[in-house]
Amino acid sequence: MPLDTTAHLDVAVTHNPLAFFYGAFTPTVTINGEKQRRPWGTHSFEVSPGAYEVSVSYPWFLSPECGKNTVNFELQAGQRKTVTYRAGVIRYLPGKITVE
Repeated sequence: MPLDTTAHLDVAVTHNPLAFFYGAFTPTVTINGEKQRRPWGTHSFEVSPGAYEVSVSYPWFLSPECGKNTVNFELQAGQRKTVTYRAGVIRYLPGKITVE
């Protein structure tokens, strides 16, 4: 059986369902400096093992990285981690971000 030389990263980007106005804006997920516009929801990435810095933000009037928050962690070969981001009620404060 071959060894698994990849790791898996899931990024869940959420907001309060009552804050429907967030749906008008597409969040940005940044993984080790590489920005990707992704819709609200969960996104899976197959990545190499190593050190990771994941940030999530969303554009808002006059602010391209509103609610930005970042986590740093290590991924080992064959490991899966989930980063969960939840946009805050007050848009200009950092959203809550965790890694499991």
